[in-house]
Amino acid sequence: MNMIPKPWSEEYLRECVADEITLAFLHPLFRRRYTAPAAWAREAPILPAARKGAGLMSAGMSRLTFSGPQPSAPPCWRRSWDAAGPLGYLLGLTVTHDPEEGTVSAGAGNRRRNVTERYQDHPDQDAATFAAIVRAAIQELEARAGC
Repeated sequence: MNMIPKPWSEEYLRECVADEITLAFLHPLFRRRYTAPAAWAREAPILPAARKGAGLMSAGMSRLTFSGPQPSAPPCWRRSWDAAGPLGYLLGLTVTHDPEEGTVSAGAGNRRRNVTERYQDHPDQDAATFAAIVRAAIQELEARAGC
């Protein structure tokens, strides 16, 4: 199979970040909203979204803030083996490559519900694997939450 890789374009990175934001909202260690990075780069982390609602004001009308740690940024699951690998392991996902078909599938046991990605739709086979793992993780966490 002769595959012409797709570049890590801004459009592709936007797709990656959108999946990561969805996963961060569902993931038990994060469970909050995140926003896209200011600059589109493979290593740029997604950022915690600003909290909505009325801010607390002191008697002198200065804004009160709460002390505490800033929420950590989730890993770049769709852009790194260091993040995608442990995610698949922690959720018990099975990853299967089919070189003849040029696809990779990931899922949590029920093969009918596996997520399948074609290599040609991604910059390389690793990126296709990241996408399959993240999308299968989203599917699994949604199923656990009863969404």
